[in-house]
Amino acid sequence: MFKSSETDDYLTAPSQRILSDYVADQLRQAILVGQLQPNQRLVEQEIAESMKTSRGPIRDAIKVLENEGLVTREAHRGAFVAELNPEDMHEITTLREVLETLAIKYVIHSATSRQIDELEEIVQAMQSMSLKNYEQMEATDLDMKFHHTLCRISGHKRVLTAWEALSGQIRIVLWKHRLEHPTDLRDRSVPWHEGIVEALRERDEEKTIALLHEHLAASIQWVDLLVKQKI
Repeated sequence: MFKSSETDDYLTAPSQRILSDYVADQLRQAILVGQLQPNQRLVEQEIAESMKTSRGPIRDAIKVLENEGLVTREAHRGAFVAELNPEDMHEITTLREVLETLAIKYVIHSATSRQIDELEEIVQAMQSMSLKNYEQMEATDLDMKFHHTLCRISGHKRVLTAWEALSGQIRIVLWKHRLEHPTDLRDRSVPWHEGIVEALRERDEEKTIALLHEHLAASIQWVDLLVKQKI
């Protein structure tokens, strides 16, 4: 009979959930950097063979990306990488603005000083990054972390859930914007985020919301320009 060892308590096979999360992250990154192109079909078997896993985690991961709006599914054809046109990006950015405006109102009235410290620590990381060579992906990750934290510390569960559901699409818009504005982190992003944290500490709702709108206005103006160019 097989005798269990002390390692049995902590050496277990990874669950399908962990695998599907990993696969979803890998596919998300591939979509973000253009390795997977808009309208490209996602074939479960091919992905499973490439990642040396079964089709179950692949299927679950694709469903996650479908819920995030990064993948679309067509009857009798399968799953495809979604194409975000300028109108889509406008909707994503303006919806994000509404969610984060509501989050700010709740942060002002209920967040602790320690929770606001979390935001300041992220801004300090942005500042340090801006002083050296960095990848735009890294800058995008920090920007996402700041705004995700803002929604989390608001204590408004549905704002957080809605923001997380939109986060994959937000990341793509931010990434595309940074590629066209490579100095944005140093020139505008750090000062804007610093101002937001300072206004939150002052519990100044009007000022914080105004700074958020100013911060997001750059993305909205850029997206609106894309819409006009398309027309």
